[in-house]
Amino acid sequence: MMDSKITDIYKDWMIKVTAAENQCSSYSFEIESPSGQTQYVAMGGITEQRAKERAREMIDMEISLLED
Repeated sequence: MMDSKITDIYKDWMIKVTAAENQCSSYSFEIESPSGQTQYVAMGGITEQRAKERAREMIDMEISLLED
């Protein structure tokens, strides 16, 4: 596992993408809500961009669930 992290902010949530070989995935990610809750996805995507997209999709889903 490499130790390079890319940090992004999306809708006030923090996204940390890490280069991490895991089966067919090359990146993992962690999302953190504004209140400090974190979720980790070991198989985030084959590319850095795809991992960020998945993280954003997950954030959108979490926000949607909070609004219901």
